[in-house]
Amino acid sequence: MSKLIEARILCPYYLRESKSTIICEGAIGGTICAQKFQSIAAKARHEVDYCSKEGGRRCPQFRAVSMKYYNGS
Repeated sequence: MSKLIEARILCPYYLRESKSTIICEGAIGGTICAQKFQSIAAKARHEVDYCSKEGGRRCPQFRAVSMKYYNGS
């Protein structure tokens, strides 16, 4: 787990991470979602490209969770 990247996370749905997994709020109420990556490098790229840019808005998981709130669930 990189404390450096955690300090840069902008996504409001990001919860925590482990070596190759990012845990986010789930798209269904009362759930969480684990994004498990095939490599540590792939996870790091995702964090840089999605979790720490534009408040996470480009991330597919961000969009799914946002729909939960948009639809009033």
